[in-house]
Amino acid sequence: MLSVHNCTALLQHLIAAALAPSRAVSTRELLTDLESNDDLRAGPAALGSLDQLTVARNVAEFFELDKAGIEEVLLRRVRLSQWSEAIVESLDEGLLTQLWFRSGGTTGEPTLVPQTLARLQSEVSEISTLVEGTTRVVSLVPLHHIYGFIWGPLLSDRLRVPLIHGEEAVAVAHRGLRPGDLVLGVPEWWQYFHGSHRRFPVGVVGVTSTAPCSPEVIKSAIEKGLASMIEVYGSSETAGIGWRTDPQRAFHLFGYWTKFDDDQLISTTGAVHFLPDIVEWQTDRSLIPRKRRDGAVQVGGVNVWPERVRDFIGRHPQVQECAVRPFETGQGLRLKAFIVPVSGVSATATVDGHLEAELRDWLSASLPAPERPTHLSLGDRLPRNEMGKLCDW
Repeated sequence: MLSVHNCTALLQHLIAAALAPSRAVSTRELLTDLESNDDLRAGPAALGSLDQLTVARNVAEFFELDKAGIEEVLLRRVRLSQWSEAIVESLDEGLLTQLWFRSGGTTGEPTLVPQTLARLQSEVSEISTLVEGTTRVVSLVPLHHIYGFIWGPLLSDRLRVPLIHGEEAVAVAHRGLRPGDLVLGVPEWWQYFHGSHRRFPVGVVGVTSTAPCSPEVIKSAIEKGLASMIEVYGSSETAGIGWRTDPQRAFHLFGYWTKFDDDQLISTTGAVHFLPDIVEWQTDRSLIPRKRRDGAVQVGGVNVWPERVRDFIGRHPQVQECAVRPFETGQGLRLKAFIVPVSGVSATATVDGHLEAELRDWLSASLPAPERPTHLSLGDRLPRNEMGKLCDW
């Protein structure tokens, strides 16, 4: 089901993500440190007693370890491989049957979403038939997110092929790919490759998910030698919904799902789920997503709600009102903000850039990178069209 090696890789990603906010360093830095030392109390990422409580809580939550009665093991053992051995043993004995993934953006509290292992394994079984001939899984995505977990540790163990992740995956993707590799990325990674001059070796297959990937980017990857690109449509709530290998065609539903009505799917267990997007059905088993229902956009593979970011910025004492929109940077979507200062803020502060610098420092300290507007505009009124509606700037 899940090997000790791949469970350890998953835990490294899960722990790095849990520690990064309090350590004021990037998840990537912490992941590199965790990969270099199995002893959680030693090395660059050494955990103090409070750190261990934090990460133990996150790991216990993810695997629902209280069901197996082994959550205290995480406080008594200091080697990550020992944590993995205890978890894998409980998985093999059938004591752990459900995993909890975090869904949603990073403004406000993310939602915990349960997925049964049986459900995830059924998807992996179907995926394995799509990627026959894979000899390595090279993951450029976090393994504790549902896309990375299914296509990373679970698929690697199902196919019995090596899983490459973290910094090693980045190095391999740049100069070590070989025939039979399955490369997992998000649209921003494929956009990055689109702008490079590197070609892919014959026989390398790409996978992209979490947000729409531009057909031009996919075409570019194919022209640079990629054998095919598998687009996966889904969410944390549903796991995988469908897949396609041609951006001009509809997504084909995974076998687990059946159309219930225009807005909902029904699973083989009888559970009914709303689709995350408004979709156009081509047949009862194929669909094209048209528009998100919840107003979220994907920035670097993370759900971000522009309205929530707008409300947050609007609470700054020197901001009267604000508008926030996504915009295309050439390397994927980012947010931009138009800010109207309160009437008491001097024109000099605005013109000289003092207020903008202050706001940038505040945003940098307050919001994670995906939610942080990269472009700020200041003015005395929000941009509106002749009908009085907010417009772009």
